[in-house]
Amino acid sequence: MLRVSGAIAFILAWALTLGGCASSSSSGIELTVSRGDATGAYAGTYSGTISLTSTADVVALGSATDQRIESVSVEVTHDGLVFLSVRGVTITGVVDNAGNWGLQASINDLRPLLSETNISRLNDAGCSLGVKAARIQGVITPPDMTASVSGTLKCKRAEVTVATLATTGTLTASR
Repeated sequence: MLRVSGAIAFILAWALTLGGCASSSSSGIELTVSRGDATGAYAGTYSGTISLTSTADVVALGSATDQRIESVSVEVTHDGLVFLSVRGVTITGVVDNAGNWGLQASINDLRPLLSETNISRLNDAGCSLGVKAARIQGVITPPDMTASVSGTLKCKRAEVTVATLATTGTLTASR
């Protein structure tokens, strides 16, 4: 029986990564909110802040954390749509008839909240920048809205995790 030490296993895994094996990204985040059809009570423009902490951990490069607080604008429509805007990027989501709202954000969507270094590292590791990496989900109680931010994106090559992006945070806004 062949035994492989941890160091050799790491080198073998890294060689497979560099060998051009297929890569994949997955987050496992799902919304528990569906678009409503009677959301007029929540309609309007809300202004506030999003606070986000994200940690990118890339094999052989280490871990780096971004902490950002940015102004946001959230437009809620009468027909159950939500448009969250932060630093020129707009992310679309939904609100249900009970005021629960949510959206899913990709690395590309989160660009204003992530350092270029971390985005570059994740891209170099083969992470798809378009895969949903975080969920922003909360409740609207006019005139206020709140949400929590969470998610873990795992990027794999040859079934070996080569990078992760973990996000946590909060959003608060009022109209």
